Amino acid sequence: MKLFNQKNKKELPQSKEIPKISDGRYGYETVRIDEIKIRRIKKIASLYFLTAAMLVLTIIIIWSSGSVSPYALSTRSFLGRGAQSIVRFLTDGDLLCFSLSDNSSESDDKATENNVDNGGYLPNIKDDALHTRPSSPSDDSENNKLPPVTKEDLYFFDRNLVPNGETAIIPMDLSLTSYGAEYINNSTGYSPDTAKLLAANLKDNINIEYLASSGAPIVLIVHTHATEGYSADGAISYLESGGEYARSDDIKNNVVAVGKVLADELNKAGISTIHSTVLHDAVQYKDSYARSEETIRQYLEKYPSIRLVIDLHRDAIVRSNGDLVRPVALSDGEAAAQVMCVVGSDWGGQKCANWQGNLALALKLRETLNSKTEGICRPPYLKSSTYNQELSPYSLLLEMGASGNSLEEAKRSAKLVANALLDLIKEI
Repeated sequence: MKLFNQKNKKELPQSKEIPKISDGRYGYETVRIDEIKIRRIKKIASLYFLTAAMLVLTIIIIWSSGSVSPYALSTRSFLGRGAQSIVRFLTDGDLLCFSLSDNSSESDDKATENNVDNGGYLPNIKDDALHTRPSSPSDDSENNKLPPVTKEDLYFFDRNLVPNGETAIIPMDLSLTSYGAEYINNSTGYSPDTAKLLAANLKDNINIEYLASSGAPIVLIVHTHATEGYSADGAISYLESGGEYARSDDIKNNVVAVGKVLADELNKAGISTIHSTVLHDAVQYKDSYARSEETIRQYLEKYPSIRLVIDLHRDAIVRSNGDLVRPVALSDGEAAAQVMCVVGSDWGGQKCANWQGNLALALKLRETLNSKTEGICRPPYLKSSTYNQELSPYSLLLEMGASGNSLEEAKRSAKLVANALLDLIKEI
């Protein structure tokens, strides 16, 4: 993965030098001024150390009482939320992000660079801090459950903990919920009426209830870029020199494992779902969309009852200074990877008859997800390529977290997506 490093250096203003006095007539005054300065410095130093001692004592008393989380008793907490401003457009060189979504068109089939418009909870640049927690357990047993974290814990980052030579993984909120449920990222020349699409009825003449009761497959999950992997649980940094980042052929540790959770949840709810575990990008990354197209066509021919095809990926987002972004939200006291729907269109010249229907489904999915779990879903991204979405009645490309997220965070989100889709599938 190529990282884009841009340093935004801000030089401090030069201090004004006091001219040296050579005339001996002013020798007494010069010494006198120096004595006054020293006294002032001593007073300021005394006040500083006294204030620091009182602050430390206050923290110890409050902490020992157990009424406040130790992570909340940081210098950052006392500074307040003012330093953690919510910004709409990230134009500062240190904050500008690139989304390296591996969902580019078949023409080049490589990661694209897109400015990410982050309007959520952002860490302070001078005091980036992340509360790191122990690795999440692999099972759901009550004895192994971690204590719940707060939203402040979730986005707390301490850059001093990042080992030398490694690059930070920064937790961020990219949900942009303050923009409204109709907001989308749009790289096409279209201006769809998203409010109208959000309110549209997706239902057609297909009886989904009958299909569900008959056991006929309704949903197909594939992975065009199946080798996309995730960061280690609890990781706050990574080694750029370690080669191509976050790739794995192991279907228990890459995005295929997330697809399995989504398929299992839908099947348990009575929505017959097929999950393809073919690694379409394992042999050669190029032309992986052509290979996944062949897989989709084979399943659609064999099971014409399929109404929704989900191409499940994971995103990759890098800040301009090289930091890897971990888009994350809080779900029942645990971290969950933020989700994004990528919607193809016919703007690039390819046929995609139902792209507006897919966009309506994506908007509805985001609204449903965020109504149940605040900030879990990012705005849909309307693109000019089709991503094989012209093949089926409805289709979505889902970005389940990013390479900065852990596998466990993505799996939690897969369960949330399955729950949100249960109602929406009845409409398609």
